Amino acid sequence: MDLRERAIRAAKERQERRETEKLKAASEFAIEAEDEFRDVFCADNIGKLNVKPVGENIAEIVADGLEFEARRIHREYDTYIRFYLRAKCEKCKRWFTHTTPCENLADIGQLLINPAICDSCRYGIGTETAKKSEAEQVVEKLREIIEIVYEKN
Repeated sequence: MDLRERAIRAAKERQERRETEKLKAASEFAIEAEDEFRDVFCADNIGKLNVKPVGENIAEIVADGLEFEARRIHREYDTYIRFYLRAKCEKCKRWFTHTTPCENLADIGQLLINPAICDSCRYGIGTETAKKSEAEQVVEKLREIIEIVYEKN
């Protein structure tokens, strides 16, 4: 085996190790996030939480139909987990994650009683086409094409 083959094999092995380590770290964080979720929200009586690892510092948690994103936050001298409620925007119907963390049950309740509106709709960020789904954009373009064809005939 020449140097080239050994180098390629070593690089592939290192890449596989890194991927394995990332998956392991994500799984460990998901377990840690589930425990923290139960502690923060007294979720012992909820039953089984649906927890899905997303990354080394992010996990998705579904509890009684509510979706949360758990994030590990690193500060200079501290590391902690924050939970962010996910909701469907009442205007554009897209899913978004609230920017305010939920630190107790009252925080969740406050987000639930207020209208769920994403920042794009709230502040008018982006254009109208950005707010439309791909299907709506395609239909709009087809209408424009049909109008052009009829105008030429």
